[in-house]
Amino acid sequence: MSLVAYDVDDDVALIRLDRPDRLNAMSEQMRSDLVEAFRRLEEDDAVRAAILTGTGRAFCAGRDLKAQAEGISAGDGRLRPRTYSSSANMFGLPDTHKPLVAAVNGFAIGQGWYMVLDCDVRVASSDAEFAMAEVPTGTLGPYWLAGVEGLPWAVATEFCLLGERITADRLLSVGMLNAVVAPDDLMGEARRWAAKLAALPPRHVQTTKRLMRLVRQGPDRGLLDLEKAVRTELSQLADSSEAVLAWRDRRPGRYQGR
Repeated sequence: MSLVAYDVDDDVALIRLDRPDRLNAMSEQMRSDLVEAFRRLEEDDAVRAAILTGTGRAFCAGRDLKAQAEGISAGDGRLRPRTYSSSANMFGLPDTHKPLVAAVNGFAIGQGWYMVLDCDVRVASSDAEFAMAEVPTGTLGPYWLAGVEGLPWAVATEFCLLGERITADRLLSVGMLNAVVAPDDLMGEARRWAAKLAALPPRHVQTTKRLMRLVRQGPDRGLLDLEKAVRTELSQLADSSEAVLAWRDRRPGRYQGR
């Protein structure tokens, strides 16, 4: 059974993360199912825009920390290095030339937030909460955030290092969202944006998006290679495992810098 639902209504696709029992936390199967959904999106010429959302009370809770904690307890006490998919970009989504609208319901944590950043239009419900919780849960934070999003350094540092919950209204105020609406109005607002994009000349929209992506400031290949090495190094630290176990046990971490 697929963990990503794909439906089409006229010229707009709805891509829905569908693992509500784990708050749509990312798994290897979900990554694979996302690749398949985006393949269908790219190949269907009748579809001119897409909406990305989540089933239940979360958009996406990020990586599956519960599964990581189980792996630590069952193994040698160390985290396993992250595996990289050649089909995904730096935000964890497969690339698409078609305009993508995020409809953020509930939690968008870690990679869940990254996927929102990869969307061209971002709409959130007023009760949505965001966090880049990588550092507090024992992995590399999104060091590229200031450059990619054009954020002031102090704001990016707050988001990247502290990993605290951020409200949708706060993100709207710093230009990271297009709209914040009541929960019951979320999908209607997302469809409104998607319909506007789908009504435009498709080749012009897709080509403009492609060129906009080329000038978007992000890590180059050398920095991404360094990131991969750093992630592997950090995953071997005792503090990385301790951060995940502290999250599982709902207690403060006991860190030793190694």
